[in-house]
Amino acid sequence: MDSSLKKILEAVKEYLPKANFDRITEAYDFAKAAHAGQKRFSGEPYFIHPVAATLHLLTLRPDEDALIACLLHDVIEDTEEDLKTIEDKFGSTVASLCLDMEKLGTVRYQGQERQVENLRKMFVAMARDIRVIFIKLADRLHNMETIVHVRPDKQKRIAQETLEVYAPIAARLGLYEFKSRLEDLAFKTLHPEEFHKIEKAVAGTSTGRKNFIESAQKTLEKIFKKENIEVKVGGRIKHFYSIWRKLQLKKYPSVEELYDLFALRVIVKTTADCYAALGILHHYYTPLSHRFKDFIAVPKPNGYQSLHTTVIGLNRNSPTEIQIRTDEMHSAAERGAAAHFAYSENKKSVKVEEEKLKWIRGLVELHESMQDNSEFTASLTSDVLEDRIFVLTPKGDVFDLPAEATPIDFAYIIHTNIGHTCVGAKIDGKIAKLDTKLKNGDVVEILTRKDAKPNRFWLSFAKTTSAKSKIRAYFSSLGKSENLLLGKDLINKKLARLGKAKLDADYSMLRDYKKQNLGKKERELLLERVGNGSVSSSAVVKDLFEFEEFAVKKTGKKPVASLDDSSAKKGDVLVEGVSGLATKLAKCCEPKAGDVILAVMSRNGAMIHKADCKQIRRVADERKLRAQFVSDVKSKLVKIAITAKNRVGMLHDIAEVIAKMEINIADLSLKRSDKHEIIHEMTIEVKGVEQLEKLLGELERVDGITSAARA
Repeated sequence: MDSSLKKILEAVKEYLPKANFDRITEAYDFAKAAHAGQKRFSGEPYFIHPVAATLHLLTLRPDEDALIACLLHDVIEDTEEDLKTIEDKFGSTVASLCLDMEKLGTVRYQGQERQVENLRKMFVAMARDIRVIFIKLADRLHNMETIVHVRPDKQKRIAQETLEVYAPIAARLGLYEFKSRLEDLAFKTLHPEEFHKIEKAVAGTSTGRKNFIESAQKTLEKIFKKENIEVKVGGRIKHFYSIWRKLQLKKYPSVEELYDLFALRVIVKTTADCYAALGILHHYYTPLSHRFKDFIAVPKPNGYQSLHTTVIGLNRNSPTEIQIRTDEMHSAAERGAAAHFAYSENKKSVKVEEEKLKWIRGLVELHESMQDNSEFTASLTSDVLEDRIFVLTPKGDVFDLPAEATPIDFAYIIHTNIGHTCVGAKIDGKIAKLDTKLKNGDVVEILTRKDAKPNRFWLSFAKTTSAKSKIRAYFSSLGKSENLLLGKDLINKKLARLGKAKLDADYSMLRDYKKQNLGKKERELLLERVGNGSVSSSAVVKDLFEFEEFAVKKTGKKPVASLDDSSAKKGDVLVEGVSGLATKLAKCCEPKAGDVILAVMSRNGAMIHKADCKQIRRVADERKLRAQFVSDVKSKLVKIAITAKNRVGMLHDIAEVIAKMEINIADLSLKRSDKHEIIHEMTIEVKGVEQLEKLLGELERVDGITSAARA
């Protein structure tokens, strides 16, 4: 018997004693014969590769079919044997795994855009059978271990792909040993000088670290024995790529400056013992509160559970990181998603805990719904390979989101209909805005209303591609007439906020849009596109009114700075509620900065007078508007009108939204339009058009408000 076969069979016996060892031996001999005469770039027999990959896979304790598929994974692609032969000899499950591996063999990293289609294949294969990616990671690990035999340009491509795709996927699956080894091997290939510098620096401190770990183990074992808790204490050293990243991030000058080069690990029997051990450690040593993490109460999506604490006093020179977990948690930490396989004597297939790998199914849904590669690439980056946060429902269910995700992202990850009917959110029991950036451990409750609908404004702050895709899909699904009406409404709201007349029945304002002389049907098509989200209403209105250009052409005078003009500077004048207006300082009273002023409207613009100027006493009030010099303005006065249902608490809800945005209400009046509606007219102080737009969008989401716009 070959020594490699013997090693494989002995490893299998340890965790799968009732496996069909004759079947495994047959697969070994079949693969060896199929690859006979083939050589690797190193000159060694090709068969050493599937054997080495299988030995790596065995650390995850695969089932029998996965083990056999790993031995055979290159047979279809690189030998004359076909898929039918494999299926006849080893069954349909093994054949399916081999076929998926053969498809993934076409994955070649060519930069993010060009790799997308192959990445789609990978995730589809993962969702169909997660064992495929375990085999692929084992295959990649051995290829990285022998990468020195590949030509230099190919080395760089493979290493970059490993670092940007395979290592993050290993991390998402909780396969931290695979992740660390893949990262270090890729780091060594891509940055050899930096790698050897860190290797040398770590070697220079290894004796001291080894002595400390041994000493700390004895100290902790003695303490826990005294407290009657049975423990096993071990240690691990941070891998080189992680050290390099930390040196860059923290800008430390040398490895010696890092105090968490290694961590101690305390293994106990029960979850209760974990917390008891934590209390004991904090009794004997001073903890760093900002370095404590409870991944037992809030596990990572891949199932990782552990308590992390950092204490002072165990090591004289620096703080010490300590991880506390049970044997079961340790097994899950070592083998990630593979630890959730369920084995059975009569069942060779495996079942992965659905909740732990929900993100894979989500990616497949995106794969099926997205035609645009750039959108899928964005999803891959933000939803899979970026930093993650873990957010809880009030019932304690944990959801995995990218960093800086918002309650809208959370709503859509729970269910599409929850997102569509979302009207608000509570974070840790307190009402919060829908664009709030969520933090690790936040408890989020989504507030819904049956008749609520998505708001296109959500697209401006949704983080996940999934949420954005579902919002866009909703608006795209509306009928032609609905989109036309919605587009018209969006344009009219923008026009109202700028003090402009609304669209007429023929949408004649759009006739000269971008100087195209649009016909009626073309104008309707433009509004439909605004309605379904493919064209921005803001962009259309901006193109319709070039305020400064219009004012200069009409009057030959410099236009006034307005709420919508970010270029306003000292000496300019702001006129309440009017944009694009030419102004002139009156000679009769010669107003200047610091004076209380009024704008007297005329056909050619506005004349600026002091408020107490005798010349304007007889001017009709409707021609007078409040105005301010820019140098006097800390905030800008704007009048808004809010049309809302007449219900108890409405004014309170409006005031709460305005107060949360730290906006002051300078004036308020109410008008009853009929027995069911009230118009709230307010003069508010805002810092600019961006804050105003955001406020109006927030107000329109309040239950019962039908419109919010500039008066």
